Amino acid sequence: MIAYFVMEVGLEKGIPTYSGGLGTLIGDTIYTFAELGVPAVCVTLLYKKGYVYQKIDRRGNQVDLEDSWTYSDILRPLNVEIDVPIEDKRQKIKVWEYTVKDKRDISVLFLDGDLPENEQRVREAFHKLYYSDVERRLIQEIMLGIGGYRALKALGYDISLYHINESHSAFLLFELLREYKDVEEVRKRVVFTTHTSLPVGHDTFPVDMVRGFLKLYDGIRWEEEAPNGTLDLSLLSAKYSSIVNAVSLRHRFITQRSYNFRSVNYITNGVYHKRWIHDEIKTLLDKYMPGWDDNPMLLKQAYDIPSMELLRAHNKVKERLVSLVNKQYDASFVVESPIVCVARRITQYKRNNLILRDVDRLIRIGERFGGLQLVFAGKAHPADREGKLIVKDINEKISYIRDRTKELRAVFIENYNIEIAKLLVAGCDVWLNNPKRPYEACGTSGMKAGMNGVLNF
Repeated sequence: MIAYFVMEVGLEKGIPTYSGGLGTLIGDTIYTFAELGVPAVCVTLLYKKGYVYQKIDRRGNQVDLEDSWTYSDILRPLNVEIDVPIEDKRQKIKVWEYTVKDKRDISVLFLDGDLPENEQRVREAFHKLYYSDVERRLIQEIMLGIGGYRALKALGYDISLYHINESHSAFLLFELLREYKDVEEVRKRVVFTTHTSLPVGHDTFPVDMVRGFLKLYDGIRWEEEAPNGTLDLSLLSAKYSSIVNAVSLRHRFITQRSYNFRSVNYITNGVYHKRWIHDEIKTLLDKYMPGWDDNPMLLKQAYDIPSMELLRAHNKVKERLVSLVNKQYDASFVVESPIVCVARRITQYKRNNLILRDVDRLIRIGERFGGLQLVFAGKAHPADREGKLIVKDINEKISYIRDRTKELRAVFIENYNIEIAKLLVAGCDVWLNNPKRPYEACGTSGMKAGMNGVLNF
């Protein structure tokens, strides 16, 4: 059985334990495991206040609110409690379960350390995803790696392969080393996927800090694991893995060059087609290529669909998108004018506001062609100053456009999530993606748009 360790996971709208593309990808992978009958279990953390609930104020700024959720209505508590050493105390973890049902039921185990008997800083580590301060982030990753490993043992799972996604769960390697006491035996049981080209995505911690947190943990050769005084969890993960893989061919080159790992393979990311193709398009696919849902290779026959039928189905979805933005934002969108969508996590390298760089020229284009519509959506990390400036810039440009023309219309949809994404990838006419090379490791949103007959540009 595979143990799939992740820091974030995007399963459904009511579970706000993801920040963007990585969590959504993980969710797609879990649904695929279930459909294909892959023996796997997913391990993650329970963030009781979610990631961030985004609001936009009158000046166009992102306001970060808590995204608390009724996890006890969605998850099932398991009758198990484990302990994890933090400094000179043992902290408790309880486990909650979410099940994805298909040909095989796949359990997603949510580790909960927000317990009355734990220290306050440990409890806080289970409030929100991706804290930016070093201490709470380190606690999160120790609890995920060591706590996750011990939870699987306590629940009786027979794990043959541990899959580390990013390096957040790398501390589970110390548990494996303690159990097997041999590097090669550990490597047989571990694979590591790196999902980012950015240095910020590769976690590092001062080794003295880590040593202090794990002082009850015997047998770690700190000088060997962190010879320069810094513990690099990506290097640690690569060292003890039989396979290191990137998520695209280009990402493989970047990873190999940046980290000089022993060897890097690549497996290009994909999407779970049933999750992202809109019902209107599904009806069309059922008509012209029955069995596509079980055999996605049949989607290559999409060229056989008559163009006018595809357009009619697309416009039905587009009508729903137009209705949403007009109802919520009084945007005066119309089905007859093209909609360009820019929706993804907002950060500097993704260049979410690039299309607005010369907004006066964009206005002239809209007026020349008789109407153009733009939809923006996405969240910046609460600590990402540059990302928040992009959010503000987009909203200021939208106000500028509204004051000057009716032939170019634009809207920013607050609190982007999976359900909104499902409508956007199917309801827009052009899906715009313009990250700065080579910082986008893969990118999958365009795949979702393409499956719905939407142009990915």
